[in-house]
Amino acid sequence: MSFVFSTAHAGQVAIVIDDIGYKQSDRKLLELSGQLTYAVLPHTPLGYAYAKHASNNHRDVIIHLPMQANTHNELLGPGALTQSMSKQLYQRTLLAALEDIPFAVGVNNHMGSLLTQQEKPMGWTMELLRQHNMFFLDSKTTKYSKIEKVAKEYGVSSLNRNIFLDHHRNKIAIERQFNKLIKIAKQHGSAIAIGHPYPETYQVLKSQLKRLEKEGIELVPLSTLLKPTTVPVFLVKDDEADILKAPALATKDATH
Repeated sequence: MSFVFSTAHAGQVAIVIDDIGYKQSDRKLLELSGQLTYAVLPHTPLGYAYAKHASNNHRDVIIHLPMQANTHNELLGPGALTQSMSKQLYQRTLLAALEDIPFAVGVNNHMGSLLTQQEKPMGWTMELLRQHNMFFLDSKTTKYSKIEKVAKEYGVSSLNRNIFLDHHRNKIAIERQFNKLIKIAKQHGSAIAIGHPYPETYQVLKSQLKRLEKEGIELVPLSTLLKPTTVPVFLVKDDEADILKAPALATKDATH
């Protein structure tokens, strides 16, 4: 796997769309112009097809790995990784996710405020990612995450999410976060945002993505940012972050 590092712009941003795989309406996010990155939930009705579509259009695809949280674990979905698993079961479950979305170049955590704090299962994760030459984007659902530390120990590249675009699902709030994303990229050279396939997020991205070039910001695939970073992380509370990333709406309506 090779990654391209561009320095032509004043700053670079990667925008990751989580929770892809349940709803037909997710496709609207896939059709947006620009190098968005798509985090696809494994073992979902539309995950494989949408991941293939994105990959065929030269977009980065990562696997949105369900990981045990402090609360609301009923929302994890299929293929969840938990602290009660043996190493063999854990890695078999992780490998099944990698096989389900074979187009992926990396992974990020879906929920995971409990599991990402624990070095042993994170080590089991990094073992497999190293073997498959994949990286880990830490969604930062807890400030106690061990992902960066353990990834470094195993020689796995990692990145950290800087902001959530749509913790509050209204256009004004999402636009405010989009502006913050631009500001961080200008100040630090790069920034990573995570959004979700909400109608409000789609509307803001459709209208605002064209602003990036005018601001001197390049929208890049997530893998382009695989380099050391000291960009600050804007955290929400652990449990709020987990609820934000749970596909509750998607599972209620898998075909619309």
